[in-house]
Amino acid sequence: MKMLCKVSLLLLFLATLTCYCNALPLSAHKRWIIDDATGKRVKLTCAHWVAHAKPMVAEGLDHLPLNDIVKQFPERGFNCVRLSYATYMFTRYANVSIGETLSSLDIPERVAAIEKHNPWVLNMTHLQAFEAVVDALDKQGVMMLIDNHVSMPKWCCDRQDQNGFFNDRHFQPREWLQGLAFVAQHFKGKRHVVAMDLRNELRGSRESSKDWYKYVRQGARTIHQHNPNLLVVISGLDFDKDFTFLKNKPLDLNFTNKIVYEAHLYSFTGDTGSWSLQPVNRVCASVLESVQNLWGFLIGGSNPAPMFVSEFGYDMTGENDADNKYIVCFKSYLAAMDMDWSLWSFGGSYYYRQGNVGADESYAVLTHDWTGYRDPKFPHKFQLLQALLQDPASNLSKSQILFHPLSGNCTHVSSKKELEFGDCKNHVRWSFEGDGAPIRMMDSPLCLKATGEGLPPTLSKDCLSPPQSSWRFVSVTGLHLATKNKNGDLLCLDTDSHSSKLVTKKCICVDDDDSACLDNPQSQWFQLLTTNV
Repeated sequence: MKMLCKVSLLLLFLATLTCYCNALPLSAHKRWIIDDATGKRVKLTCAHWVAHAKPMVAEGLDHLPLNDIVKQFPERGFNCVRLSYATYMFTRYANVSIGETLSSLDIPERVAAIEKHNPWVLNMTHLQAFEAVVDALDKQGVMMLIDNHVSMPKWCCDRQDQNGFFNDRHFQPREWLQGLAFVAQHFKGKRHVVAMDLRNELRGSRESSKDWYKYVRQGARTIHQHNPNLLVVISGLDFDKDFTFLKNKPLDLNFTNKIVYEAHLYSFTGDTGSWSLQPVNRVCASVLESVQNLWGFLIGGSNPAPMFVSEFGYDMTGENDADNKYIVCFKSYLAAMDMDWSLWSFGGSYYYRQGNVGADESYAVLTHDWTGYRDPKFPHKFQLLQALLQDPASNLSKSQILFHPLSGNCTHVSSKKELEFGDCKNHVRWSFEGDGAPIRMMDSPLCLKATGEGLPPTLSKDCLSPPQSSWRFVSVTGLHLATKNKNGDLLCLDTDSHSSKLVTKKCICVDDDDSACLDNPQSQWFQLLTTNV
């Protein structure tokens, strides 16, 4: 019976990763993206595929045949692609051939590699090549958000590039609207093109909320007029991170069921302190407080809307200390909110980037040759983020998942009734009513009880005798799960460095006023995530 239950749970988990491709078109309902036909939630778990740079063709065709790239998206747990283009690709260069553009860049070795793997593309126009990528993704059942990344094809972004805000030299509203109309109309028959964004990372000296309202309304109406099935994805100000102006004045469009907002976050976003020089708990708490103030508020309140985190990422070589800490912090937010998201980036290299031929992408899911994981632990780290946790249409009772953001693991219970790590396909379901309460195993009289420092907590029927069965979240992040031993000493749930067991240890850097504590506490970060699927 146990084996049958495990198999059933596994099939359910896999279903949450693969069923979205049949749920189209999509709409917005409160803070969720849903399937129009059933009302069930569709969670977008996307990766970015660059096609907006100077070559004006989807990257990677110099390493693998197109279909071999496309099939990797669902194989690696992504149900959609954020596919970028530059406005001029379709307003000025639509009928120019790929071969002609690549020849002008003087990159013969990349051209030879494309000729080896995808010879047909060199004689295509930019429009034909982009459509070939869309068709391949459509055939594979991968949803697409078509992203207007820039107007002039180039690497993005900086404040002075004249490509960032309405009426910049390379961002004339009339041509921008022409491009949006063309893309919305041209790809209208492509079933898995489910969304378009208005523009990536608005920025620059011309930024103003007044012009934002004016041109965003024009752009959204243009897309909706030409293809009313599409979700319209809208960015804020200051590199896609500021929507505070909406607190006082709504956008006021009459097709709110198609409006989704988007935001970006990286370790280097904003002025939130140094991940390496300040306490990690404090920096993480500051980042998440800023997120809530700048854009996270949109998914709550009396009139919530969907928020799509359309860019975030980290150096997948593991060599960037700030990124290593930031990504664990932000993963905790994405998991807690069960957000829709798109990761930068999928492909491991570029034909030509900022003067560098064959440039590497350290933030990529894939290796330089587009064949394997750059971070071998990526599938484990992101397994729960790629799963659907909450569905407003579900009638199932709520339970909680005990999740470890650093490793991506969920908790299992050993034959000795001790906590241990495992994947998230067969996780244990828990019930926790809040700070000071026991953590109970669902459909069981058992709860989690600490047994001492350095020892694994066990499952016990002794759930009402504090302090060892009483748990609370502590520290400014609220991510340390703590209890007390018989002597009243505070202990936090932690990993065991020698096994897959979980143990309780002395808490790391949980005092809010301890500005001198620079130890990394992330091994002690845990979450109880609500799920109803």
